[in-house]
Amino acid sequence: MKKKFFLAASIAFLVFNSTVSAKNITLDELQSSQANFKPAVNITAKEVNSGHWAYKSLENITRKYGLLVGDASEKFDGSKPLTRNEAAVILVNLIGKVEQEKINIDQTEKMQIDILKNELSEEITALTGRVAILEDSVGKLQGSVSNIESNNSKTFKAGYGEDFKLNGSFQFKYNGVIQKGADSSAFPPNFSIPLADLRFSGKMAPHMNYLAQINSQRTWGGASSSTTTGGLLGDVYVSTDILPHHTIFVGQTRIPVGVEGTMSPTALNTIDRSQIARNFSDYRDVGIKIAGSYPIVDYFLGAYNGAGQNYKDSTNNMGIGGWASIKPLYKHPEFGKLELGGGAYRQQNASTTVATRYESQTYGTAIGYKYKKFGIKNEYAYRHGYGAIASDGTIPVAKGMFTETTYDLTKKVQLVAKYDVFNPSNKQKTNTEYTLGTNYFFAGNNIKLQVNGIAVSNMVGKDSKRLMILTQYAF
Repeated sequence: MKKKFFLAASIAFLVFNSTVSAKNITLDELQSSQANFKPAVNITAKEVNSGHWAYKSLENITRKYGLLVGDASEKFDGSKPLTRNEAAVILVNLIGKVEQEKINIDQTEKMQIDILKNELSEEITALTGRVAILEDSVGKLQGSVSNIESNNSKTFKAGYGEDFKLNGSFQFKYNGVIQKGADSSAFPPNFSIPLADLRFSGKMAPHMNYLAQINSQRTWGGASSSTTTGGLLGDVYVSTDILPHHTIFVGQTRIPVGVEGTMSPTALNTIDRSQIARNFSDYRDVGIKIAGSYPIVDYFLGAYNGAGQNYKDSTNNMGIGGWASIKPLYKHPEFGKLELGGGAYRQQNASTTVATRYESQTYGTAIGYKYKKFGIKNEYAYRHGYGAIASDGTIPVAKGMFTETTYDLTKKVQLVAKYDVFNPSNKQKTNTEYTLGTNYFFAGNNIKLQVNGIAVSNMVGKDSKRLMILTQYAF
């Protein structure tokens, strides 16, 4: 960390050719020094005014986390534009501060910093390439920031592209049945590895990245024993961030329906996903997806072959849909974080034979709020077309919702409660799951222990109770 912190100060020294102490450079110092700065290479001095997206992104992130060090009263001066050189140096200081203090930033801000890095790559390259002794550190800065892109990532350069990374995650789970019920056959007592994946990623060219994920799963426990399920390949795509605020994915990705269903299993607050996520949106398909991120809104649009994960198209009817989330409090983080989302997805129903498939539509809404130690979220989903058509020609309908609350007892201990209902048929009966649990974070989501107790009220048959324990390691 000391090396990375020294990097920011060293770059500033090289830029301004003046003596500085080992601290971040303030905006006033940048502006006062710019007049005397004579770059050794031809760098554009194009201004970035206060209305420019890059100016606003730097301002919002540095103000939120207090990363622009100096007097407490110092802030961005909206009446003065930045040059691109100044913006580049501020970005270098920002990244160094994030790494030094191990600050966890949210996904939106990560994307903003990624976009800024690409936008100012020419300036950063020129500023950091002037001293050979900094070459290794600069390569890491230009390639990735470990606390922003992925924790403890390892980067290499080889014939398969630049900034090659190998990441992975592993989960080991025990499911114990306290009281057998109608659903016990789906949750038998056993040990399992619900997640064991490796992810290979890197950069093929400027603004062109790739990722390939290999999944495997194994369950031990009598008749429930299984080998790999759902196919060996998970996310497999090529992506580009050439458009500001956007990333385009081409390949196999998660379909953009719902919130919990599209989350990585390593980020879940409970061991199992909700019933609507398990039944509606926890799967991948082959196609193209566009992700957009702005301070006030995030959105996803996708078009897929409609056949599902690791399958070729057999219907000639695409699946298409999208999801959007707005953030009304993005300018007032002191009031917490509020997100309101909704979306829809239509496709050929894949639960029947090819000859009897028909179009189905899935609709969903979600709301989430986080304030200090307390968090709550709710998600609702409805699908018109769930399973085979009834003998009288009725198209089956399924729907459900869940509400989940969390409380951070300490920095390492989190309490969670979940109310989850699902109606898999036209009959007005539901399966209801009540979950109480505890999460212990040894090292954030990288090393985590989860304990869940679940009581299930089944719409048909006997109720059940089970205890689940999961350990997780990610690198």
